[in-house]
Amino acid sequence: MIVGRIQKIFRYPVKSMAGQAVQEAVLDEYGMVGDRCWSMIQDASGDLAGGKNFPKLMNLEATYVDGHPSARVYGDAIPHVEIRFPDNKTVRSDSDPNSIISDYAGSELHLHPLERPEHRDHYRYESALDGASILKLLGIGEHEVPPDLSVYDQNLVELAAEYFSPPGTYHDLFPIHFLTTATIEHMRRLAGGEFVVHRFRPNFVIETTTDIEGLAEFEWVGKHLQIGETRLQIDAKTIRCAMPTRGQSPHGLTQQPSIGKSIFEATNRFLGAYASLVQTGQVKEGDEVRLLD
Repeated sequence: MIVGRIQKIFRYPVKSMAGQAVQEAVLDEYGMVGDRCWSMIQDASGDLAGGKNFPKLMNLEATYVDGHPSARVYGDAIPHVEIRFPDNKTVRSDSDPNSIISDYAGSELHLHPLERPEHRDHYRYESALDGASILKLLGIGEHEVPPDLSVYDQNLVELAAEYFSPPGTYHDLFPIHFLTTATIEHMRRLAGGEFVVHRFRPNFVIETTTDIEGLAEFEWVGKHLQIGETRLQIDAKTIRCAMPTRGQSPHGLTQQPSIGKSIFEATNRFLGAYASLVQTGQVKEGDEVRLLD
């Protein structure tokens, strides 16, 4: 069944920083090639420094300098990036950016490229997270109602407690995150506010057909999407942390705590969907999207 088309494709060269809209992308087993190839790392602990715990990073914008990767690469093979600050000053990954970014973020951080999947210690937390630490990372207070984590496989939850990202990647729980226009329009009608795509940092936006309404991707969990030669398995609803509520200077977005409140009231902190690769391939803007049982 045709459910829409690919409206937008986004690639984020540096985790938690603003990314780039692209017209096409290659997907392999680890996700989108060129997506989140760099991340800021905390000097003291070696843990990842992202927008969840260093929100000022979301005001920075990263672009590849000399072309993006066309295949999965690691370490020194990853192309360099240029990082733009809100005042339009820039720094490159090959020109000692760490002190400048650290001063801006307010903590000692360094920019680090992806390591190979077998380098598991790079991705391991200094100390494994317990339940309270996971909720804190998601921006959920000890007296707030926690989300229903049973939507995720228990092995995946345990992996997320041990590693700040799946080894070989800097993405969150799954390789791909997508949103539908039906969901964004539904939340705008329900809550108003700045329910714009950039707040949620998806890899894809699917423009759904006119007969589809509401939180469409929630109904698709457990099914497959065919996009050109590529097939995705829709694994789970996307849990939302505090990041969508925060300002993003590159997109002119200000801090909006009401966004988080609206998502909590409507869906208990879920919006969008996670997916993994069944068949790798290329995805292009405008590609037809088919829902398969």
